[in-house]
Amino acid sequence: MIFGICVLFGLVSFIETNSARNKSNGVIAEVNEIQWRSSQAREKMVSIMGWARLAALTNAPDYRAKILTDSTYLIINTKTLVGLTYTSKIMPQADIDQMRALLDFANKSIKPQLQLANPDYQMIVSGLEELWPHIVLTTTGNLGNTQKRTADLEQKALYDNLFLAFTFAFALVIMAMFMAFVTYRSKSLYNNQVRQFALLFSHMTFTRISGLSMWMHETLTPDDKPDPMLLDMARKRITDLSVVTDWLARIAYPKFDQDNTPIVTLGTILDQIDRSDAAVVPTLRANIKATQLLVPQGQFHLMLQELLRNAKDAVDGVANAEIIISVDIRQRWTIGGNLIIVIEDTGVGMTAEQIRKATTPFFSTKGEARGHSGLGLTGCARLIQTMGGSLSIQSAKGKGTRVTLSCPLSNLPAIRWKVT
Repeated sequence: MIFGICVLFGLVSFIETNSARNKSNGVIAEVNEIQWRSSQAREKMVSIMGWARLAALTNAPDYRAKILTDSTYLIINTKTLVGLTYTSKIMPQADIDQMRALLDFANKSIKPQLQLANPDYQMIVSGLEELWPHIVLTTTGNLGNTQKRTADLEQKALYDNLFLAFTFAFALVIMAMFMAFVTYRSKSLYNNQVRQFALLFSHMTFTRISGLSMWMHETLTPDDKPDPMLLDMARKRITDLSVVTDWLARIAYPKFDQDNTPIVTLGTILDQIDRSDAAVVPTLRANIKATQLLVPQGQFHLMLQELLRNAKDAVDGVANAEIIISVDIRQRWTIGGNLIIVIEDTGVGMTAEQIRKATTPFFSTKGEARGHSGLGLTGCARLIQTMGGSLSIQSAKGKGTRVTLSCPLSNLPAIRWKVT
């Protein structure tokens, strides 16, 4: 309520002050034109006197055209100046009379002389020299009049709106406090997102390092050549480590990555995810519009890669197993909708107790012997929460597991349909 009243007072203050400033700007604009036309008249007087002196000394006919051109400009500017409706508000009447005298001299003396075969250039110079001191004072004295008129308007606006300006300032203080609070919340959310990303990153790093370590100690011997398939898998794990490390650096320092910000379409991430290094090749069912949404590459790639890896582990050794990745947009009754990503498998499944603990840090149904830290689902759940979304799990022992990621479209970096 108080804020609304302050905003109302502030709005009135703004309108009043803006009106006074508009009047002041109008006066300044009027005087600027008078100053410009006055200075043009003064410059043309100097130019005409110069050409006329040269013509009087040399009797050269070349100067006649130059004097005629400058006198024409002199007449146009002076005539326009004395004819402006606001000239009398800015220039004293005596100054206006001097400008009219200059106009009369240009029309009745300079132009007729230039039409003669032998113009009296000395007469032109003498006439302009006689008018010159008055014209100089006239064209340079307008600035003081401008300053006085604008100062009066500014002082009136200050006195009339002092209280209203104070209330407006008070409203601004309240708004600034609110914006500071919002900024703090945004930074807090960002920091939390970085922490959750780092958590998932550490889990993925741990599992890949564990896999590489097991392969090196159990497979590599001085006498045997490495298995090409295992060597290829090792290379992929090393590539994964490089990619996630690069993404972590970009998210931690986004100001230094403005020209290469990791925002891509969801379809690009789905294409990048490795779906071939398992006995069961996942099936992709995707809404074309959903795949064209722009999403943060690092976060979504890591979440999808982790959930897909869990599904592959779950179907390992299960006959006729199947993994399905579904991507869709679910419209809500309210404005906007949600991006829905579902990864389901027909693997070993989980009990109700395992589902309850699935997102608990360091809980794993696989155990450290297989290179799992128990932080994968925890990182996925908390990372999607920082984007305003959620992770849900449905599973039954011996039937399979269904993991659903839901993220509001309004919280994505941008929404853009690719033109096809």
